[in-house]
Amino acid sequence: MSRRSQDLLRGYMDAWASKGAPDHVWTEDVFPAMGRLKRTFAALAGCDPDELAITTNISIALATIASCLDFTGRRRKVVLSELDFPTDGHVWLAQRRRGVEVTFLRSEDGLTIPFEEYERAIDDDTALVMVNRVLYRSSALVDARAICDLARERGAYSFVDDYHGIGIVPLDLRDLGCDFYTAGVLKWLCGGPGLAFLYARRDLLPSLEPAITGWFATREPFSFDNRRLDYHPTARRLEHGTPPAPVVFIAQGGLDVISEAGVERIRARQGELTDRAIARADEAGLSVRTPRSPGARGGVVNVGVGPEAGRICHALLARDVCTDFRGDGLRISPHFFNSEDDVDRCFEELSKIL
Repeated sequence: MSRRSQDLLRGYMDAWASKGAPDHVWTEDVFPAMGRLKRTFAALAGCDPDELAITTNISIALATIASCLDFTGRRRKVVLSELDFPTDGHVWLAQRRRGVEVTFLRSEDGLTIPFEEYERAIDDDTALVMVNRVLYRSSALVDARAICDLARERGAYSFVDDYHGIGIVPLDLRDLGCDFYTAGVLKWLCGGPGLAFLYARRDLLPSLEPAITGWFATREPFSFDNRRLDYHPTARRLEHGTPPAPVVFIAQGGLDVISEAGVERIRARQGELTDRAIARADEAGLSVRTPRSPGARGGVVNVGVGPEAGRICHALLARDVCTDFRGDGLRISPHFFNSEDDVDRCFEELSKIL
């Protein structure tokens, strides 16, 4: 958590404490902050602020778009990869009662999904294709642009989940060409849990009428008319109820830091640090479950440490080394503010524990 995030959160808390009346805090502090946050993210992502909705997490973002789509016709298939983040599968599996047929693409190596798998799976029955731009477990980069192009050519929507890519892999949503996009601020954006962005291509907005909705999605939320549902003309129509106000301020601090450092520079620096992590894993005789080419991976190096990965992760934390784990792999995730010394100390402490 950056000092900027702490200062902005403190400002919100002071406003809440001093102004008292909630309406004053919302109109004078929270709403302007939400607008600023959308503008900051739009500049990072390569879209317009009014193409963005703020929601609480990826699950709600996915479910909102799912509720906009009609699965009663021929196109009922949703294509995902078995390496996509679990919530993507869970949300679409829950749509089976509405007629959705979910297809999971297999990975032969457990690290990547070949483009040819998408070519085989996307057909005239496909309604939507999910793409994780960076795979959460292996950190492998996916050619999301090519998959989005293929989906459009074959008449299907494309939806990119970029939770593990935004902030460390440069992004231009216009160039990416997806129909829908979502990303949270928790990870590389250093913005904390409880806030995610949902993008919808401008020309699609008038046709999107979500069944998962709330008063912030309406044209005039403060009309307090509970007998009329009039969606907002912008992507705000994809928002829900009262937003998580404190996280808006925390997220702004994180996004400001990332924007100032620059995603291109962060990408280059992370390549150096993850190269070092892979070299240290090789020296220690540990398996690496992440692509070795810097251009083929995100910011995580997955190192095999065996079935006690959870215990090892917590033992490292007790030594002031913060990692994460999935299955029998330790996830080592240096950001731009880390140093080579940090990576070295991680492996020195890991060798003692092992």
